[in-house]
Amino acid sequence: MSAKSRLVGNVLNLYLGSRPAKHGLYTVGRWLRGGRRRARLYYRADDPYSHLLAQIAPRLASTYAMSIEIVPVAQPGIGANPAPEMLLEHSIRDAALLAERYGLSFPRDATPPAEDRVRRVHAVLLELSPEERLQVAPELGEAAWRDDGPALAAIVDKHGSLSGQSVTPALDANYAALERAGHYQPGMIHYGGDWYWGIDRLSHLEARLRREGLDGSLGLQPGACPSLASMIEPQPGERPRIEVFVSFRSPYSYVAIDQLIALRERYDVEVKVRPVLPMVMRGLAVPSSKRLYIAFDAKREADRLGIPFGQVCDPLGKGIAYCMAIFFRYAEGKGLELEFPHSVMRGIWSEARDVSQVSDLVQVATRVGISEAEVEAVLDDRSWKEPARANRDALTGLGLWGVPSFRIGGYSTWGQDRLPLIEAEIARFSRDL
Repeated sequence: MSAKSRLVGNVLNLYLGSRPAKHGLYTVGRWLRGGRRRARLYYRADDPYSHLLAQIAPRLASTYAMSIEIVPVAQPGIGANPAPEMLLEHSIRDAALLAERYGLSFPRDATPPAEDRVRRVHAVLLELSPEERLQVAPELGEAAWRDDGPALAAIVDKHGSLSGQSVTPALDANYAALERAGHYQPGMIHYGGDWYWGIDRLSHLEARLRREGLDGSLGLQPGACPSLASMIEPQPGERPRIEVFVSFRSPYSYVAIDQLIALRERYDVEVKVRPVLPMVMRGLAVPSSKRLYIAFDAKREADRLGIPFGQVCDPLGKGIAYCMAIFFRYAEGKGLELEFPHSVMRGIWSEARDVSQVSDLVQVATRVGISEAEVEAVLDDRSWKEPARANRDALTGLGLWGVPSFRIGGYSTWGQDRLPLIEAEIARFSRDL
């Protein structure tokens, strides 16, 4: 195992193993401060996930007797958000579907709110007390996303706003506080040392609160999503076909591949796997806070799904090249498109296999039927670079940038969180056949 791979793996293993102790320390601290649960919701008016979360925040506060402070922040930098335009366009489409599924409000035809509207929303919130912010933020978000100038003006007249020259410094200071607390983006709830992104992670927050002895439920039960159904339903006689863009270094890709294998077994679904290089091998910097959060969140999701996770060895560099070469030579089109990535990523993320070492690489390959001789035959192969580049170009062509990303029918999305939504619609039209 290389020294760098060992160091990165050890840091992640230590970090992932420290969470229970950290929760205990936060519980002690909370009682020393009087016992009241306090959370922060880091918010931007032009972030769709912040708006959905702001709609739930008053219910969360009342259900669990929590104090929730909404904290407006500046935009993340390019290191934290390498594709801001793509993310915004995707998140607008995604938020509309989430709102439809969970009974929340987000306009189907939304466009990014104008800069002056975003500034006015933040100016109002910065002027309000924490209690007032919790109640007014959903109204402000509705006015901004529906481009309702009169409604926004009425809220400003009623509540006042911070002077214009003070808004930017306040937002910058709040973003600096977000970074000091250990994160990098808005749309997050911070409670007891852990982060919960958007409404997708509220189930984890509720589970933690129940472990702390609280009863209650936000009642966020997913419903039907007719808008999605119309995009992904296949033509009569056709099988559903899912394309998935993955990276061997991505823990979310590992979690997704495991779910796709189960989905393929439950339904007559074709899955095409399209590997791309990790972001850092494409010249994109990833802040340490982002790497740590992704590892923690992926483990949290893996634990929920019963997927082994937690002994890590970073495959960056030569290990990625080896895995790419084997995939395109022996897995793609040969019935191992899911099996080989699953074996590799299980080795990387739950067995601390160093796939830059031939002995470990052979072990993850042979358990899906690829021989040692076949592995050794492609160690110097670089022909994988062209199909990997084509996969990256196809991903960009969908308006997406990160992994895992999926395409099924006319629907393209980023993130393993959308697999349950996709499966629900596949199950529905499979029952109708």
